[in-house]
Amino acid sequence: MHVTIRVPATVANLGPGFDILALAVQLQNEIEVWSEPEDGTSIDPGPGFPEELRDPARNLITRALVAACAAGRVEPPCARITCRNAIPFGRGLGSSAAAAVSGVLAASALANLGWDEQQVIAQAARIDGHPDNVAAAMLGGMVVCVRDGPVVQVPLPDDLRAVLFIPDGEMSTEAARRVVPHTYSREEAIYNASRCALLVTAMLTGRLELLGEAMRDRWHQPARSELMPHVPLLIEAALAAGAHGACLAGAGPSVLALCTGETEAVASAMTAAARLAEVEGHPVTHPIRNFGARVDLAP
Repeated sequence: MHVTIRVPATVANLGPGFDILALAVQLQNEIEVWSEPEDGTSIDPGPGFPEELRDPARNLITRALVAACAAGRVEPPCARITCRNAIPFGRGLGSSAAAAVSGVLAASALANLGWDEQQVIAQAARIDGHPDNVAAAMLGGMVVCVRDGPVVQVPLPDDLRAVLFIPDGEMSTEAARRVVPHTYSREEAIYNASRCALLVTAMLTGRLELLGEAMRDRWHQPARSELMPHVPLLIEAALAAGAHGACLAGAGPSVLALCTGETEAVASAMTAAARLAEVEGHPVTHPIRNFGARVDLAP
């Protein structure tokens, strides 16, 4: 059997939606998987990736495949896997979620687990630890994640574009999470809850002019900006250049701006702000992706 799996990049923690909201962008990783009944499991992570990722025990894709089979109470199949990775590591674009979803989908296909989307999301989230990224990678569009509840997809306007400034340096998700406070005041909770509601309303109604206010945050971005002082500078530059809204991408260090026009002006403004902040990197622009992971099977 031959399986091709394509999983998009994702941006979580959208403004006030810390661990709640995420969206998918049209940038994807692709893996090809061949069942190998006698040769054991091997993985080629692709050019430019560390040799250690050739070890199935250290690669998240193969680890997710094995864990999913264990959860489904079946023997993990032997497989040969090749990767074409376009999602950069450690930049807040959901590379680990894409790997976990890829591995679970490979297991579901090769071992015939018969899991639905919600089961795949639950298993991949157990492996990756970021249900918002995982859900957006699986479903596409924007997702609303409810702890111990359903995951709901919200389709986004087709003309919406993600302008991302991607710094050259990585940011550890663990380090960025450690600085986020564990408790908030009532005022801060109301501030963010109201803006989460406004953000979802803006997307559902197409009132994108509301995103500037809706993507403001008092939970995680202020603390993380202490580690990444370029973030507020790039957000304000993007808004001044015509972006509807802007925020830190995931745990950073990338910054996301949402636009329906002025993408070149927004990208240039973010680049100029990064230069002033002495942050090396580059801008990219991608459409929002209203569909999630895709699996193509061949005999």
